[in-house]
Amino acid sequence: MAGLVRDGDCIQSGIGAIPYAVLSELSDKNDLGLHSGIIDDAAWRLAERGVLTGAAKTLDRGRHVAASALGSRDFYRWVGSHPDVALKPYRYTHSATVLAEIENFVSVNSAMEVDFHGQVNSEMLRGRQITGTGGAVDFMRGAAAAKGGRSVIALTSTAARGKVSRIVPRLAAENAATALRTDVDIVVTEHGIARLRRLPLPERARALIAIAAPAFRESLEAAARELFGGLWRGGIET
Repeated sequence: MAGLVRDGDCIQSGIGAIPYAVLSELSDKNDLGLHSGIIDDAAWRLAERGVLTGAAKTLDRGRHVAASALGSRDFYRWVGSHPDVALKPYRYTHSATVLAEIENFVSVNSAMEVDFHGQVNSEMLRGRQITGTGGAVDFMRGAAAAKGGRSVIALTSTAARGKVSRIVPRLAAENAATALRTDVDIVVTEHGIARLRRLPLPERARALIAIAAPAFRESLEAAARELFGGLWRGGIET
C-alpha cells in the first residue's frame, strides 16, 4: 500500500484501523500533505517526524487541513497549539471544487466488502446499518478529478476470523452500495493491489479475485464464470 503514495502527495485518510495503519506505514516518505475529514494520532506522528509538512501542497500549502480531530490526550494538546493545523468546515474539506484543485491527492478509505463490479459497501452488515456513509465518496470523486489523484479502498480480504470473503461476486441485496462502480479506482488487501479504473467488468473480477484470500479464490472464480458466462471464457483468463 505504501508504494501507492509518493513523496509530495496530499493524503486523505478515513476513520478506522486500516486507514490508521496505512498512515503509519508512510514514515519513509517526504513532504506529504494532509487534507482530510479527520486528523488523528497517525497524522500527528508523521508531522512530528517531519514527514507531514504540506510543503508540496497546491492548496493550503504548509497547513494540515481537516474537519475534525480524534486522538489521544497528547494529540489534542498538539492540535490545539500547532499553528499549521487548520480545522475547517466540512463544506470546505469535502468540496468537489476544492478537492479538484489539490494535485496528487490520494484518498484512503476502508470498506466492508467490494463486489466484482467494483461497488463498495462501507456501512452495512447483513442489512444492518453499522456506520455512516462518511465522506469516502466525496474524497474518491475528488481524487478522480484532481491532477495526479488516486483513490484507494483498503480492506482485509476476510472477515469473521477468515470465514467470510470481503471480495464478493455481488453485494448482498440487503446491503447498500456506498460507492458506485464508476467511483472505484484502486482496491488493496493484504494480498495485493487491484487497479480497477477503466477495466471492463470481467477483468475487474479477475483483478479482485487475485487479491482475495487464497481459500476463496476457487469459489469466486466459479461465481465469475457463472456471472459473466461467455465473456469470462472468451480469452480473458490468463
